[in-house]
Order: sequence, then structure tokens, then C-alpha cells
Amino acid sequence: MVATRTGQIPLWMAAALAGCLVLAVGIWTWRSTRNALPDGRTPIVFWAGGSFGDDIYTAVYRFERENPRYKVILGTAAARDMTGDAQRLLSAIAGNVPPDVVWFDRFAVGEWAARNALTDLTPLLDAQAPDDPYRIDLNEFYKWVIDEASYARPLSGEPQRIYGIPTSADIRVLFVNSDHLRQAGLVDEAGQPRPPRTWEELREYSRRLTRYDDKGNLVRLGFAPNYGNSWLYIYAWQAGGEFMNPDRTRVTMDSPPVVRALRFMSDVYDDYRGGYEEVEQMQSAFVLQQGVLDPFINGKVSMKIDGDWILPRFGDWKPNMDFLTVPAPLPADRLAAGHQPVTWAGGWALVIPSTAKNKAGAWKLIQFMSSWKTVQLLEQGIRERKLAEGRMYLPSTKANRVHYERLVKQYVDDNPAVPPRIRQGYAVIKDMLPRTLIRPVTPVGQLLWNQHQVAYENGVRHRYAAPGRDRDEEMRLALADAQVIVQEQLDQILQPPPPTVVNWRPYFAMYATLVVVPFALMVAAYHRRKRQYAYKAREVGAAMLFASPWIAGFVLFVGGPIVFSIIFSFTRYDVLSPARYVGLGNYAAILSDPFFFKSLGNTAFMALRIPVVMAVSLMIAMLLNRAIGGLGVYRTIFYMPAIVPLVASSLLWLWLFDKTGALTVFVQWLLATPPLQAVQWMVRCIPGLADFTFAAPRWLQSETWSKPSLILMNLWAAGGGMIIWLAGLQSIPPQLYEAASIDGAGPWRRFRHVTLPMLSPYILFNSVVGLIHTLQIFAEAYIMTPDGKPGYSTLFYAYHLFNQAFRYFRMGYASALAWILFILVLSLTLLQLWLSKKWVHYERS
Repeated sequence: MVATRTGQIPLWMAAALAGCLVLAVGIWTWRSTRNALPDGRTPIVFWAGGSFGDDIYTAVYRFERENPRYKVILGTAAARDMTGDAQRLLSAIAGNVPPDVVWFDRFAVGEWAARNALTDLTPLLDAQAPDDPYRIDLNEFYKWVIDEASYARPLSGEPQRIYGIPTSADIRVLFVNSDHLRQAGLVDEAGQPRPPRTWEELREYSRRLTRYDDKGNLVRLGFAPNYGNSWLYIYAWQAGGEFMNPDRTRVTMDSPPVVRALRFMSDVYDDYRGGYEEVEQMQSAFVLQQGVLDPFINGKVSMKIDGDWILPRFGDWKPNMDFLTVPAPLPADRLAAGHQPVTWAGGWALVIPSTAKNKAGAWKLIQFMSSWKTVQLLEQGIRERKLAEGRMYLPSTKANRVHYERLVKQYVDDNPAVPPRIRQGYAVIKDMLPRTLIRPVTPVGQLLWNQHQVAYENGVRHRYAAPGRDRDEEMRLALADAQVIVQEQLDQILQPPPPTVVNWRPYFAMYATLVVVPFALMVAAYHRRKRQYAYKAREVGAAMLFASPWIAGFVLFVGGPIVFSIIFSFTRYDVLSPARYVGLGNYAAILSDPFFFKSLGNTAFMALRIPVVMAVSLMIAMLLNRAIGGLGVYRTIFYMPAIVPLVASSLLWLWLFDKTGALTVFVQWLLATPPLQAVQWMVRCIPGLADFTFAAPRWLQSETWSKPSLILMNLWAAGGGMIIWLAGLQSIPPQLYEAASIDGAGPWRRFRHVTLPMLSPYILFNSVVGLIHTLQIFAEAYIMTPDGKPGYSTLFYAYHLFNQAFRYFRMGYASALAWILFILVLSLTLLQLWLSKKWVHYERS
């Protein structure tokens, strides 16, 4: 008898094929990550920045010709903010797959050097040969750029070590529209524009230069303290303040000079009719107005403190603009006491990650990129491109003083085509560069920067205002509260680390036991019952084989992280150093963290969207639960927003919420209609409300409206829930409606006593799922309101957790937050299920 073929392959063959596939993937992964190329050259992975432009490829080509043993692989960190959000780079370093050279924000160098994430370049600098044509001479650089790229642990007594080679620099000065000064009569005896020299003059100039239209809309900013790139730092230094003491062990944000600086910024904003929020909303519209649409170039801003990168923009778009470049004004008393104007700077540097595979090649590339020959090459490419476009080439500021002075002399001082106003601007910058200040180099630099923004917003928004409270005290409280968390983390870093390092072997053994025991029990049950249930070894083996990818994925990527995050929550762990036990320290710190309660409150507010979205989607479903023509088209239209990618929909709604966006324009039109104008008139008749005016919401720029704005955006996608409601409506027996109608029930009573009870299981499902999604809301806030702005009103719990884990790399703290979130979600879900027994009606019951 001839056996029939079933078309199946033997189990051993399937297992062998699966093994071969895994082996092939492993070999490919190994070959693609090994530190060598097929042609024998050694790769240098270079994460370059956008400022190098397309000419970086020419420089890399020249480097490879001079160093044929190397192949440079260009990439980028693709981060929104390399200072405050270097998560991709730090993840690569922690994962032991870093680039070899990174163009890195110099301000962040000290912090990541403190975490042992960057390579100490001091030995490489000392080992340079005197006759090396690419030798880096630190004496050619401005002293402050070297200081910013160096680090030594506070109180250690160790000399500064260099962790980055500076490439660029930028300083802040005051740019003034000369035409606006003439129009306002702000001129000297000769009729020439007279820029402000003191804070008091700056504030008065701002009042006189600000303009409103006939409808009361702000159309020109005289001066906004934080428009451009100034920040509280520059005003604090102008007032004689510092953010840290000289040995970098104590935060001094609440010192009297810094309080004075914040008070000045707040006073300038208060001079506007709508205060800070009015200015902020106008500034938000400026974000998309770049290049030829720059607000200062177009006369929408009269004065601003900004970086020196503005000068090349004048050369690009309006070289003959009549403007002045002057040092930012000082308080009158400090100017009278003989103090010189100050400025502060940032910039970039080339660094080598501590786990880089090719440090020798990386150093050669840094030397090459820092040489005068390469700087000339890059600048020549920029110059030729701009000249071909009919624009003027102007050099950007370099960290290397010798290189910068050569460029300025050749292309500005000795170039008769450069307008006098631009030449005067370069002279001011050249004069200010030697006495430039830098932000404190500290292990908590990033957090200090973020908290200084918190203090600034709290001050200018008057969050600490109270009846009878002095304005200076209000500002001091804003600064003092913001600095608490910085001081706590600094103290933690400066203290000796917890003594007990986590030994992971017992935990791996425990987890392996948790994984193996269920399978051992399954094997025992199989052998015990295979005769009773006629189990076939071949079928069981095939089932386990096909389930193995899911099982492996769960064990490695779900179960493992869940189990080990419990352990992490009791440790201090930053990925770059060993985890150490801190007991319940993370949980105790959470209870004293103001952002924990702030994020919890913000997330709780967003729970309001659950009934609103459910009601709208049910209404849509009821409208579509009818036998009408073109029903499929309507369903598609309502469902379409639910499948639009979140990033795309977020960008769409950012445009709608803009000051000049369609939604704002529509609301303004609606408020100007006669009925609402009549209501406004009646309200003004009430004593004490004579100045009442309807105004369009400031949406994402307002703390009051930011969360409702996100709820409104969620309503747009309410059609996604329509499918579930529609299924529920169509499952209701029509006999129930017929019986209710016979009993005299109208539409409302049928909806209340038939539809809602029959939909109660769907209501429960949508409410449970909606609550879980709400407690994890993240993406909208991350895209539309970076850092939870304004005023951390959109800093939701998941966003706060994300920041702690991937921005500050406080993995232990973030794990504790995650388990609190898990307990919260589980508790609320169980509560909902328990309460559902009282109101959910199932068909069988």
C-alpha cells in the first residue's frame, strides 16, 4: 500500500530551518556591527551637526584621502534638543554601540563627563607631536570655551580635564531697529538713534515702541525680555548674580541679584495690556516666520537680545537694514558704579563617547575638523553657495579665536561690500567675546537649566502672587522653589554613592526559575495526561514551535523588563554606572517631588475627555445607525480622523491653534457677531466689569486652555469609538423599542431606558479602556507642548516618567514612578469593574 503525502514537513526539519534562520540573522548582525568594513578600512562613525552643512562631505572626502585606512560614516543624533534631550546618544553609549565622534552641545559636556559618558581628551592633547600639522593648540581658543568643555568633580581638588574640543561659539547682544527709534523720537542731539544703556531706559523704550491696532491686538513688540535668546541668565549676571557658588556645591538661584533680574523681566511683561500671555501668544506665531519673514527684519519687533547668528541672517535677507548692535543694557546703578556690559555664550564641541570603538581614528578626525585648513574649506563652501544665491557671506563665530579673527578680517573688515551697520555689529561682538560668561559647569547643569526656566515662567506668570505679598518676595519664592530639586540632586551626586552594588546573578536565577517552572509543569502534565486526552507528541511539539517566537518575545521584552523594573525601583541607576540599593528612597523622593503631584493633577484633569469623547462618538453612531443613502461614505468620513497618524494630526492642530490659525480666526469672528457683542455690552453694565471683553482663547499658550485644547483635539478623532457604539446599537433587539413605543415612551425615554441599559457593557468597556489610555497620555503633549509648557500645564504623568527615564536617565526613580502608575491603573480598573455590578446589564442576565 502506498502512503499518501500530507504536504507536511517533519518537525525536526522545521526546527532545523528555524535554527538556520536564527543563525543567519545572528551572523548578519555580527557582521554589520563589527568594527571593520569589507574593504578592510576601519569605520569612524561621526554624528555631525547641521551647522556643518553639505560641505561636510567634502571635508570627510579630504580626510579619507589623507587617511586611507579610515572610512567616515556620517550620521546625526536626530534629537529635538541635544542639550536637554540627548537620549539617543546616551542610549547608544549605554548600549555599547556609540558613535566615535559627536558634535555635542558644549554646555552638556560637563554633566555627561561627570557620568563617565565621555572620553577624557587631556592625554590625547598632551601626546600631540609638536610638528603635527593638525596639532590642536588650546592657546588659540577663547578661555571660556575651554572652561565650558572641561570638568572636574566639585571639591575633589583635581585639575580640570578636557572632554571636548570646541568648534563654535555664540554670544548675546542687543539688536535695535534704528527706524523705530527715530519714529519714537529716541535720538541723541545729532538726531541719530540712541539705543538704551540701562534697564530703566530699556523698559521705557519698550513702552514707547510697542504698538496695538484699532481692535486692541498687539502688532509690534517693543521689547520682550525672553524673545530672541537671552534667558534669565543674562539679566542675573547683569545684576551681579550667579546661579551657583564658586565651588559649584550650592545653588544660588534665590540670591537678591537673581530676584532683581526676574522682577525686571516680570515688570517689562506686565507693561503689556495682556501681560506675559499676550506676548507669548504673539511670539508663538513667530516660530514659523524665519528667513525673509523674520519678525525683527519685518519690523514686528523693535528690540531683542539675541545671538550673534543674527548678523549672517541680515546678510542673507536684508543687508541694508538700518539697525544697531550694542551690548545688552545694565541696571543704572551698576552702570554708574563702573561695571562693564556682560554677555553669555554657548556653542558646540566635538567629543568622543567613553565606549567608542575607534578612539584613535576619532581623535584624528577631531584634529582634522579643528584645523584651519578644514575651517577654510567649510567656510569657502558656504561662501560660494551664498554668492551663487545672490546673498552676502558673513562668517559665524568660532571657538578658535585665531580662526575667527582671520575670517572677520578677510570677509568683513577688508570687504568694502559689507554695510557699515553689519561691520559695526561684528566690532561689538569682537569686543565682547573675551569677557563672555558661561553657564555653570556642573553635574546638574541640564536640570539647573530646566528649573531656571520653571522659575522664570512662575515669576512672569505671577504664580506666587498673594494679597499683601511683596513683588520681590514673590519672585524669590518662584526661584527658591525651583532650585530645591536641583540642590537635592546635586547633594546626592556629591555624596558618596550607596555602598551596596546590586548583584544581578540571584535575580537572573530567580527569573530563569520563573520561566522554566511553568514549562516543567506543562511537560509533567503532558506526560501524565497524554493517554487520557490522546495528546500527540508531534502536534504538541509543532504547537510549541509556532508559539516559541511569542514566548521568547514575552520572556525577553515584556516579562523580563517588568520583573527587573521592580528591582530597579529600589536602586539608584543611571545606566552608565552600576545599580546601587537605596531601599525606599525613590518612593520617598516621589512624595516630595512637586512634579509628581503636578503631573498627577494634569492627568486627572484629562479624565474629563472620557465622557465627552464617549458622548460624541455615541452621538455619531446613532446618526449613522439609520438606513440612509451613502451611509458608507459618512462612516468613512467620521472614521478617517481616527486613523490619521498622531504626529500628522498634532501638526495640523498646532496650525489650527495658532494665533492666526483657522480655529482662532473663527472664534474671533464668532465673538464679533452682534449677539455676542450684545452679551458683552450687558456684562459691561455690571458694576466692576466695565472693562470686560470677549477674547479668543490663547489655546496652547495658556495654562487655562492648554489641556482643554488637547481634549478638543481628541474630539476630532471621536469617530474611532463610533465603530464600537455602532456594533452595540445594532445588537439591540428592535422588539424592545417597539414595546417601549407601545407603552407610550418617547425618544428620550427610549434612549434612557432601552438604549443606555443595553449599551452598558459597551459603556464599561469604553470607560475602562479610555481611563487606561488617559493615564498614559504622552504623545500629544510631547509633540505639541514640549516640556509640558506652558507652565507645566501639560506635563502628564507618563511625560514626567519619560523625562526621568530617558532625559535624566534616573532609571530607578522612573521605575518607581512606573510601578505607582501600574498600581493606580490596576486599582481604578478593579474599582470600575466592581462598581459595574450595580449598573451594567448583560443580555443573558
